[in-house]
Amino acid sequence: MPRGQYPRTPEQWQFAVDGAYACLLLDSARQYGLVTGGPHVKVDRCVELLARGAAKGFVPDEDKAVDFIAAFNAETQARE
Repeated sequence: MPRGQYPRTPEQWQFAVDGAYACLLLDSARQYGLVTGGPHVKVDRCVELLARGAAKGFVPDEDKAVDFIAAFNAETQARE
């Protein structure tokens, strides 16, 4: 899915909602000092994707988000 476009298929919507949720968790964890580094999170875009996804019946899979954060943190610590 190209940047700036909205998902079209149910699979794309679920992936986008999961990704947006994980990015918001990452951003929050960074703000609290629990993780360092990582990509810049476009919070407004994530919130928008979550709202549009929810309107279509898509909710984030929290397990996938937690797995993403754990993997990101482990990778970051391995590089240090």
